[in-house]
Amino acid sequence: MRILAAFIAFFCLSIPANASVRLSDDLCTMGTALNGQISDVVAASHKFDCSSEKFDFSGSKLWIRFPFEASRIPTGAVEIQGDNNGLTSMAVHAVLRDGSIESRYFSEQEVINSWRPKGHYGLEIPRSGDPSIRNRIETVYVSLDNPRVASSITLLQLNSKQKWDDLKLPLSAMFALLCGMAIMPFFYNVFFYGALRYSFMLWHSVMIMGTVVYTFSSSGLMFLVFPETTLTTKFLLNYWTLAIAIAASGFFLDRFVETGKIAGWLRPLLLVSAVLPVFVTAWIFQTTHGYDTNIRNFYHASFLPYLLIVLYTMGHALRRGSKAIWFQIAAWTPIIIFSLDRIARGMDVYIGIHELDYGLYFALVLETIVLAFGVATRIMKLRRKHENTLRKQVELTLLAETDGLTSIGNRRAFESAFKDNLSNRKYSHIAILDIDFFKRVNDRYGHEIGDEVLRVVGRKLAETDHFAARIGGEEFALLFQVDERMMRSENAASVMTAVCEDLIRAVHEAVPEIEQPVTFSAGISSIPRRASLKSVMAVADRRLYNAKNNGRNQVVSFDLTERPGSHEGDVAKA
Repeated sequence: MRILAAFIAFFCLSIPANASVRLSDDLCTMGTALNGQISDVVAASHKFDCSSEKFDFSGSKLWIRFPFEASRIPTGAVEIQGDNNGLTSMAVHAVLRDGSIESRYFSEQEVINSWRPKGHYGLEIPRSGDPSIRNRIETVYVSLDNPRVASSITLLQLNSKQKWDDLKLPLSAMFALLCGMAIMPFFYNVFFYGALRYSFMLWHSVMIMGTVVYTFSSSGLMFLVFPETTLTTKFLLNYWTLAIAIAASGFFLDRFVETGKIAGWLRPLLLVSAVLPVFVTAWIFQTTHGYDTNIRNFYHASFLPYLLIVLYTMGHALRRGSKAIWFQIAAWTPIIIFSLDRIARGMDVYIGIHELDYGLYFALVLETIVLAFGVATRIMKLRRKHENTLRKQVELTLLAETDGLTSIGNRRAFESAFKDNLSNRKYSHIAILDIDFFKRVNDRYGHEIGDEVLRVVGRKLAETDHFAARIGGEEFALLFQVDERMMRSENAASVMTAVCEDLIRAVHEAVPEIEQPVTFSAGISSIPRRASLKSVMAVADRRLYNAKNNGRNQVVSFDLTERPGSHEGDVAKA
């Protein structure tokens, strides 16, 4: 809506200045050396080329002659306007009916200072502000030193100087607003790229900056901010930024559309055609240094293959079911329409309507905003897909590390927890716990009852603060912490004794079919720093063996075979 309002405001502002006189049909051209003089040119006026070949000229100084027909232009000074890309010094000469000549010479800086929105110059025709002189002007001669582009000739027109002086500020503000609107998605991309790392965000950022710099340069805004900028610099920025933005758009399209929606054979064509303008631009400035009026034709023609391939790619991806391509269709269709017209005019197929260039600016800004919504939507979809993938990975990990019967960890989960404990030291002891005479339970009451006993044990162990896992049939392993500050009232054997007592009560209450108590034996080992799981498990397993050999239903925290005798707290009956 803001873009539409700005577009309407532009046309309302520019209506008073639309009373221009286009000169492309009436002008004639002639080339001379740089030292060519107006008197010699007027004397040789019969040598001017007024044919269809007049835009192809030779010589370092280009002379343009046209009749002064300013009846449509309001009273006041009249200015000659044209494309200022790559210009240097210029001169404007007004020939009066009596043969006298009024002349004015402009340095490159004066040409820069006369800039008009959309990158034109506006040079006053000498003495045209004086009504008595204006009515006597018959012919105007304009000289350009070393012109670089044919648009320096084809876009010439007469306009009211006062009207364009009044429009300069509001039109500049409009272009500044467009640049500001266009650059906002760039900061969005920069902010989120650090966390999301989607490559299409980088290419979109390059597109945005290319579009903004192109608009900033070609509209003439850069002369407000950087008044010392040369017209050659503007010329280079216009050509390079647009070529780079187009190249980035190809890679953006390739990365943005869902995987598989662009055929493998089409992707190389898309990318090669996208970078073609960059190579053509480099070739132009390497071989001609920009001093060739035909470079404009080559430059604009280099965009044509890419636009045609993009049109095909959008339809191709749409047929393959792409959802993201709708954003490209919405954002790029207006640009392609305006660009095809711009290419045709740039290749001098026809002169066309110069004001359509303003439509291209609005289309470029609209594109950055529409694609910003597209990028946001695509990011949300990718995030949801990523979250679903992570959730599935977590689910698979849980399945891989969870015992199916008891719903607590399995041996793999236990090994992972022990490995983590080597660095965080969350647990100080390990215990291996075994259900006494479990085979008798299965043989007498059946496997259904035996499985229920295992489930009860798993649920009860999961309620403790310890890490518990089922590592064998009726064998469980625990990692637990004994607070050293409370060693006098609590030790590893007493902690495990309490656990075994709770398990005996839980099984008795949950599985009443078993008449006699189900008891437990456990072996405990401390976890020395840098100890391996294998070594610690071997100690705990050996002590579990001692507990079973010593009558079962007990917790052993030392090696009975190596340390005979009773040790308080080392052997505990459950």
